[in-house]
Amino acid sequence: MTGQSLPFQWKSFSLKILLPTGLTLALFVLAMVVWIIPAIQENSMERKREMIRELTNSAWNILAKLENDERAGMLSREQAQQQAIDQIRNLNYGQHMKDYFWINDMHPRMVIHPYRADLNGADLSDYRDPNGKRVFVEFVDVVKRSGSGYVGYMWQDRDDTRHIVPKISYVKGFEPWGWIIGTGIYVDDVHAEMRSLIHSVMKISAMILLMVSLLMAVIIRQSYQTQKQLRIEEDERRKVQESLVFSEKMASLGKLAAMVAHEINNPLSGILSYARLSSRYLKQAACDPGVAAEIHGNLDFIANEAKRCGAIVQNLMLFAKRASGDVKTTHLNEIIDTALKVIDHSARMKNLTLGKELAEGDDLLQCDPGAIQQILVAMIVNAIESSSPGGAIVVSTDYRDPDNVQLRLRDFGAGIAPDQLPHIFEPFFSTKESSKSLGLGLSVVYGIVRRHGGSISVDSRVGEGTEFVITLPRTQQTPTNQTA
Repeated sequence: MTGQSLPFQWKSFSLKILLPTGLTLALFVLAMVVWIIPAIQENSMERKREMIRELTNSAWNILAKLENDERAGMLSREQAQQQAIDQIRNLNYGQHMKDYFWINDMHPRMVIHPYRADLNGADLSDYRDPNGKRVFVEFVDVVKRSGSGYVGYMWQDRDDTRHIVPKISYVKGFEPWGWIIGTGIYVDDVHAEMRSLIHSVMKISAMILLMVSLLMAVIIRQSYQTQKQLRIEEDERRKVQESLVFSEKMASLGKLAAMVAHEINNPLSGILSYARLSSRYLKQAACDPGVAAEIHGNLDFIANEAKRCGAIVQNLMLFAKRASGDVKTTHLNEIIDTALKVIDHSARMKNLTLGKELAEGDDLLQCDPGAIQQILVAMIVNAIESSSPGGAIVVSTDYRDPDNVQLRLRDFGAGIAPDQLPHIFEPFFSTKESSKSLGLGLSVVYGIVRRHGGSISVDSRVGEGTEFVITLPRTQQTPTNQTA
């Protein structure tokens, strides 16, 4: 692995923080434009329409009361109608008390209009607004058809005969007298109220948006600092992990060196003994052909033992020199063969059989070969230490999954106690005596497997042995930059 700091993940930060923040603000603005403001406009108009309907009903009740007095004999029809006209003429409402009611009959003729005295008593059958609409005929048609309803048209702005504006009126028939009473709203007034209301809503929304934006800015800044700190901590964890990997490799190398020293001692002793014998026989070789043959045999033995020592040292040096960090496409079988050569002599020293059962099929995967070799050697060393002489250790593979490869290591040694099994991948935990192990081995193995995006599981029974199963993906999406 390289010693460089990990770069800040802007893409991940943008997707997790910036994009949701931007979408939140955009949705707020979109909701204002598409839903909230149109809803305000629609509700305002509907509220005004409902208002003039209720006002017309209230004025209609005045007519109903007077007509009831007429039927009770308290008033004549002429008196009742005159009182109705007087009350309706003086019935005003609105901001400047200029909104009004009028009455026309079903002919239609104007009965009373507060601002158009010129129309009172006039025949309105042919009266048209600037757009050509026969307004009062339309009032009669609505009452005949439904008893009441809304009509839109053009009319003067209250008492200003020069200012013609859109108006919506609600009219309701009073059947006993054949009258129609109504009042209306001016569309421009409604729009002005809506603009004022929308302006207030927009000001409030702008303040909310500003506060949300400031809050989001604080959250983004805090998230950025948190993400940055996490990257720093991740970088530190990676460096610590690399140190643990190196420490474990040195520990494994130390164990192997001790085993190699012990094993090389035997062939070196043989080489020394045969060298002395050969030196003694050299003086007799000239006159005794049998002695010459003995010398040749001794020299062959010396050469073979020297080659064996050389192979042991070469495998040890290969393990020591192999660097970690470079991800490349590699044959897993080759990594296994190299690891077994490194450790084979140590297994034979303890009279253990080191076997392999490599499956047929595609064994290619992207990985750090040195790291995978290291975890295999470390696990085999652990298996050797937990196995009794005469036992066996088997390395096997499975390549049937197109996306993953599987590596298994099984021994038939002492096994691991159930209460210890959940802790074996924890740093500084060891099933061995504290003076013999730092407890870094399986923790480092776990870290390397996780950095490769893989998984490791273990199944162990006391007195029966232990099996580790390592699953590695064939391709690396973010090679070796993950933390354990």
